[in-house]
Amino acid sequence: MDAFPPARESPSRFAWIVPIATVFLASACIMVIELVAGRLIARHVGSSLYTWTSVIGIVLSGIAAGNYVGGRLADRFPPKETLAAIFLVASANCLVIPLLNDRVGGLDTLRDMDWPLRIAAHVFLVFFLPSSLLGMISPVAAKMAIVLGKELGRTVGSVYSWGAIGSILGTFLTGYLLIAQMGTTSVLLAVAGVLLLMALAYGGSSLLPYLWTGVLLAVFTAAWAPFPWARTVGERIGFREPSRASTFFLEESQYSFIRVDDVTETPGLRSMTLDYLVHAYVDMEDPDRLHYDYERIYAGVTVEAVREYHPDAPVRALFLGGGGYVFPRWFLRRYPHGFGEVVEIDPQVTRAAFDAFGLEADTPLRIIHLDARNRVEELYARAVSGVEVEKFDLVYNDAFNHYSPPFHLTTVEYVQKLRALMSDESVLLANTIDIFRSGRFLGAVINTVEQVFPYVYTFCTSPGGPSDDDERDTFVVAGSTRKLPVQDLDYVEYSAALLSARDLAALRRRSVGLVLTDDFAPVDNLLAPVIRLVEKR
Repeated sequence: MDAFPPARESPSRFAWIVPIATVFLASACIMVIELVAGRLIARHVGSSLYTWTSVIGIVLSGIAAGNYVGGRLADRFPPKETLAAIFLVASANCLVIPLLNDRVGGLDTLRDMDWPLRIAAHVFLVFFLPSSLLGMISPVAAKMAIVLGKELGRTVGSVYSWGAIGSILGTFLTGYLLIAQMGTTSVLLAVAGVLLLMALAYGGSSLLPYLWTGVLLAVFTAAWAPFPWARTVGERIGFREPSRASTFFLEESQYSFIRVDDVTETPGLRSMTLDYLVHAYVDMEDPDRLHYDYERIYAGVTVEAVREYHPDAPVRALFLGGGGYVFPRWFLRRYPHGFGEVVEIDPQVTRAAFDAFGLEADTPLRIIHLDARNRVEELYARAVSGVEVEKFDLVYNDAFNHYSPPFHLTTVEYVQKLRALMSDESVLLANTIDIFRSGRFLGAVINTVEQVFPYVYTFCTSPGGPSDDDERDTFVVAGSTRKLPVQDLDYVEYSAALLSARDLAALRRRSVGLVLTDDFAPVDNLLAPVIRLVEKR
C-alpha cells in the first residue's frame, strides 16, 4: 500500500495567463471608454476641468462599485460562466452609449442644474454602468488566477500589474491613434466587438453570444455600410452623424468634433462648430465682413495701432488660434505687405478652413500646428539663446474655448514671454469671456496683463458699456507698449465701448487683485459664476 495517495492532476503552469490576459483586456477597454466619454459629452457640455474631473471620478466610482460586486459574484458563481455573462452584457452596453449620450444631453432636468452638477449627472447617467460592468471582471479573473496559480503573492501581483499595463496601453492607443483614425462611435463599436469575442471565448457553448454576434454585425452595417437604409438606421441609433445637405465639412480630430455648415437663415454665411460651440462665421460672399463683435474691436484697434505706430512700414502679426482663419485673412487683405503667422493646435481645423472656407492653397500665412504656449516657448528659447527672432508688432490671443480657456495662455509668465517676442511699438489683444457682474476672470486677466504692459485698455462689445445685468459678453483686453489713440476709435462702427476707470476699479475688487501665474490660474473656478448665470437661461 502506498504511503501517500495519488496527487490530483494540477493545472498547466501557464494556465494563469488566461485570467491575466482577461484583466489586461478589460482594463484596456475601461480606459478606452473613459477617453471616449470625455469626447462624447464634449458635444453637449464642452471640455473643461469640470468635464474631465467628472469623467475620471465617475469612471473610478464605477470601477470601485464593479470591483465590489464582482468580488461577491466570484464567491458565488463559477468564474468562467460569470465572465461570459459580464462580457456579453458589457458588449451590449457599449452600443447604448451613443444613443443614451444624445438623450441625456437633451434632458431639460439636467439643464436646470448647476453647471458642474449637470456635467457630473450627465457622465453618471451614461458611463457609470459600463465602468461598473468592466470593473466586475478583475476580481472574478483574479480569483481564477489564484486557483490556477501556485504562488499567491506572485499571482495577485501579476493580476494588478497586467491590469495597469492594459490601462496604459488603452490610454495611449486611444489618445494617440484610435479616436483620430476611427472616431469615437467606431471606437465604441470596436470595444463592443472585443468584449463579444471574450464572451465567446468564455461562453462558447451558450447560444446568447452567437445571437448577440448577429446584432453587433447589424449595428456594424448600420454604422459603416454605404446603403441609404443603413445610414438612416445608423443615425437613429447614434452611430452616424445626421446627414445634412448644408454640411461642407465633418471630421473628428484628436482635439474636437469639427463641423462646417451653411447658416440657412443668412445666404453665403457658413459656421464652424467645434464640439457644441460655434467658433467662427465666414461670409463666403463678403470675406471682409467680421461677424463677431470682438473681431470688429480687433479690427478697430489694429487700424489705429498701425496708423499710429507703423504708418509706412510692413507690420508683422502673430495669431494664436486659427479657427476659421477669418481675422488673419482680413489682416492680410488690409495689409497685403504685412506678415502673418497663425498658430493653430489642430491640423483638421486648418483643413476645414481650406476645404470649406476657401482659404487659399498658396496663402502667404505661415501656419504652425502647435499649442500656442509651445510655439511661444519655442520662439522665446531661440531669442534668449541668441538666435535672431523677428519681432511681432501685433499679437492676437484667440485660443480660448467657451467657458474653459486654456489656463497656460492666461498667465503672467506667458504674457512676459509674448512681450519678449514683440517689438518696441506693439499691441497684444486678447478676447475674454465673462459677465461684468462677476468679473473675476476678466479682472484677473487685466491684472495679469498690467504686470507686463505699461498701457492696458479693456473693451466690451456692448455699445452702452458694461453693466451688472446677467448678460455674457466678450471683452477684449489690449496691452500696449505705447499709449493707444483709443479716442479715435469709431465705437459706433465697431459696436464697442471702452471700460472706464470706475469699471476697472470694480473689476479689481471683484477679482481681489488676483494675478494669474503658471502655479495658480484657477480659470474654471473664476468662470463658475458665469456658467451658473448663463446656463440657467
